[in-house]
Amino acid sequence: MKKTVCALLCAALAVTLACPAFAAEPAAEVNEAGAYLRERGVYRGDSTGSLMLDKGLTRAEMAAVITRLHGEGEVNPEHYTWACYFTDVPAWAKPYVGYCIANLLVSGYDSSRYGPNDPVNPAMACTVVFRCCGYADGEGSAWSYSTACDYAVSQGLISLATAQSPTITRGEMAVLIRRALQKQEAGQQTPPPVAVEAQIGAYQTHPDGSITISADSWSREDFSQQANPAVFTGYYTRELYNAIRQTLVDYGNQGSPDYRYAYTMVAKGDAYSAVKNVVGRMSGVLRYEHYAPKNLANYWQYLDYYAVDAKVQESYREPLEFIQPVIAEANQLASDREKVEYLHDYLCTLLAYEEGAKAMPPQAFAPHIGELKANCGAYAVDFKFLCSAVDIPCFTISTDIHTWNMVYVDGKWLHVDVSLNDLTHSRAILLSEDYPRKIDQAPEATAFIKELLVPGSTK
Repeated sequence: MKKTVCALLCAALAVTLACPAFAAEPAAEVNEAGAYLRERGVYRGDSTGSLMLDKGLTRAEMAAVITRLHGEGEVNPEHYTWACYFTDVPAWAKPYVGYCIANLLVSGYDSSRYGPNDPVNPAMACTVVFRCCGYADGEGSAWSYSTACDYAVSQGLISLATAQSPTITRGEMAVLIRRALQKQEAGQQTPPPVAVEAQIGAYQTHPDGSITISADSWSREDFSQQANPAVFTGYYTRELYNAIRQTLVDYGNQGSPDYRYAYTMVAKGDAYSAVKNVVGRMSGVLRYEHYAPKNLANYWQYLDYYAVDAKVQESYREPLEFIQPVIAEANQLASDREKVEYLHDYLCTLLAYEEGAKAMPPQAFAPHIGELKANCGAYAVDFKFLCSAVDIPCFTISTDIHTWNMVYVDGKWLHVDVSLNDLTHSRAILLSEDYPRKIDQAPEATAFIKELLVPGSTK
């Protein structure tokens, strides 16, 4: 079913109608599309059998639909639950979200949040359908997330009214999928193939354009020789260090013809979760996330493949623009110590501590009235964002109940606890060498992160 459905979708997306449909999706077509997808096992009804076609579609429900469309119907939870590293996804949805993550069909808001109950908007719906049929999004492609709806309208897959709605219904999603499938069944031609990523070294390119991996790990050089050898324990190997470190060193050059991502193999389960935790603790303005090359054949055979991509996530672009005057002021200061103190005090003017509240960068660094409520984790993420914007190495560190930061200043890793200091109206833990009575819950990962950000800093 997977090959057939993907072929049908690919073909459908190539067809441009002479007169795109600008009216809302007709009710009769919505019902027919729902029945069409029910028959094929893509849509499931509720306990009464209703497909709820007039209801909105959540991101968790979207993952289930796309999994059944792209794959072989239902999935074995043991095969894909592990790949869902988000902490907010309910148990029933984890296999579906895991499948979509493993097949690069969806992404989350950050390393821990997927937003399973958030409504799907038309751009999301069009994007996942395009990805489902193998259309690469990004620079050089016919569409991107921001233009997905326009592209779908031009292909006659959704109406202009649907494209302009804030959310998409289950019925409108059914129409989008069915129209694509029916166009191919009518015998309309297929699009040109997606461009193949260049083959270099450890990637093997086949005549059909697909890519397979021909080595267990690869990096341009052994960066681990610069690090303290004591940090290489358990999951935290030299190969993993090289894969992540190369991305840190080469950020900005990923699009060059000679660039090739470093990678290593990471087993599913605890090892994979540990790696996601490490890159999540490091992410600031840049988000570090799993990368896979275009046209990677039989992705399910390479679920232990791991490379890291670095980019500014879309939701962080406006916060980064908002703090530019603050960054400019900080960069006028003479030392990194002064910069940290300035950014610490600035964040204290924006936030007020409240357990359970999460004013993350998109909320904290935006116009608002009064202080926003934030818990310790939000303070730490926001401070990490600020520090990374002025190129000061910074990451989060936690006990089982509290989170704060460490920064590299004056040749040392020092503690900064903005939430505590703001709550107590003090500078109790600001560039402190020690933090009494706070026990790091992941000391091996912390040491590994220190060496990734500043090689040799723990020797």
